Amino acid sequence: MVLAQEKIEWEQPIEKQPRKAKKPVHRKKPRSHWKSVLILSLVVAASTVFAAETINLTVVKGAQIRATQKEIADLKANNDLLQAQVDKLRSVSRIESAALAMGMEKPAGTVYVAGTLPVAKIEMGVQSTPAKEEEVVKEPSALEQISQKFTSFFASTQR
Repeated sequence: MVLAQEKIEWEQPIEKQPRKAKKPVHRKKPRSHWKSVLILSLVVAASTVFAAETINLTVVKGAQIRATQKEIADLKANNDLLQAQVDKLRSVSRIESAALAMGMEKPAGTVYVAGTLPVAKIEMGVQSTPAKEEEVVKEPSALEQISQKFTSFFASTQR
């Protein structure tokens, strides 16, 4: 019996194997770059808007803040001048001299003032009531001292 022998492809030498024809690669459409350009231009535009807003915020608002701070400093200086005028007009010696200029007369003898007026003690022409021997000068308690310190602190911050 005679059998036909089949030769397998790998047994054949490479040079004798038939070459397969290459199929050309066909693209559907030529690639367009307009989408990339559009996206890039949108990113650049958004960055520009963001930069412009940041510059506006820092430069323009900074100038407004400086102008407002200058205005506050001017108002504080004006307030200090007005407070000095108020203190000058409230002084006892000025009121006394204005009263004398209007024709009022200074009372003769001792003038008694009810209560204690530390400002009146310093000024001339006013005498405070002498303390009676029977009255005992009472030291303020710790709570009263703290209260006086808080009151004087808050009064000084009002100027």
